[in-house]
Amino acid sequence: MRAQQIARGGMMTGVSVALLYFATFLSIASWAACMLIGFIPELFFLVGERKTGCLVYAATSALSLFLLPDKLLAILYAGLFGLYTVIRYYLERVPSRILRWVGKFAFANVWIFVVLTCIRCGLLPEFPVLSKTLFLIVLGAGNLILVYYDLCLSRIFPGMRGWALRFNNSFK
Repeated sequence: MRAQQIARGGMMTGVSVALLYFATFLSIASWAACMLIGFIPELFFLVGERKTGCLVYAATSALSLFLLPDKLLAILYAGLFGLYTVIRYYLERVPSRILRWVGKFAFANVWIFVVLTCIRCGLLPEFPVLSKTLFLIVLGAGNLILVYYDLCLSRIFPGMRGWALRFNNSFK
C-alpha cells in the first residue's frame, strides 16, 4: 500500500467515526446516517483500492464499537451497513447474477434471523416479542427491503465513481 492510500484511509476512517458519533445524537435519522456512512468504503472500491476500503471498514467498525456511546449504532454499522458494502463489492465480482443474489439473500436472511431471534428471546427489550406469523412477515419484508436497498445502491455507486476519482486525484 502506498502512503497516500493509508493517509486517505485514515482520514476517511476518522470522518466515518466522527459522523457516526454525531449520528448518535440524531433520534430517528441515526439509522439513515449510519446507512450513508456505510457508503464510505465504497469510495475506495470504486477506484480500485480494495485493501484500503476493507481497512477503512474494519477500522471504523472497531473504533465505533469502542468510542460510540450508542452501541446499537456501532453494531448496525459493523454488522450491517458497512459490512454489506464490503460483501456487495465481492459479490459483484461473481460472474453469475443468480449466485450474486443468492449470496446477498443469504447475508440478509442470516442477519434478519439473528435479530428476530434475539427479539423473540427477549434479548432486545426495546422491541416487543414477535409471534411466529409476525416473525415470517418481518423476514419477508426484510428481504424486500434488501432488494430495494441493493437496487438503489446499484444506481448510486456508479454515480459516485466520478466523485471518488476526483477525491483520489486530489491527493496526487
